[in-house]
Amino acid sequence: MTRTAKLIGIMVSVVLLTACADAELTQLERTLANIRQSPGGQPPVIAVALPESRTLAYLYSEDRSPFLPPDAIAQDDANRSEGALAPDQQRTPEPLERFSLQDLRLVGTMRMAGRQVAMIASPDGNVTSVKEGNYMGTDYGRIAQISAQEIRVTERVFTQREGWQQRQVSLAINENNE
Repeated sequence: MTRTAKLIGIMVSVVLLTACADAELTQLERTLANIRQSPGGQPPVIAVALPESRTLAYLYSEDRSPFLPPDAIAQDDANRSEGALAPDQQRTPEPLERFSLQDLRLVGTMRMAGRQVAMIASPDGNVTSVKEGNYMGTDYGRIAQISAQEIRVTERVFTQREGWQQRQVSLAINENNE
């Protein structure tokens, strides 16, 4: 490279670096210095005037509230307490009605004072003696019969289509369970 080419390269570099210097940079520095020296404080509060509101008429105020169940559902709830097979909701629940029948286990039966009695183990670790007519299970199950190896329970279940229905289930002593 010749000396002239080097000299031209240096001059171009100086021109480019000079072009990077901003003449207004000193002006910016003076403005920032004035801001730093001025006292601070709270910014001015600007209150915005809100437009006056007007009352609107709700066209559907006579209709059913969207927060209440439709009439069909409300009537179904009323129908749940009606019917010949509807369970007595006023009756005090018995201890074994807290558990589903699948969670209860028949551990034994015995005869006491001429009556057959069954021993039922619940998931909470308790064993409860029951007789015919006692209730157990979450589906309003009532003990209909106790034999030596099983108990028969009549449950009451509600379906939307057919209302209250009875179903027969049984718990048997399982020799494999401990």
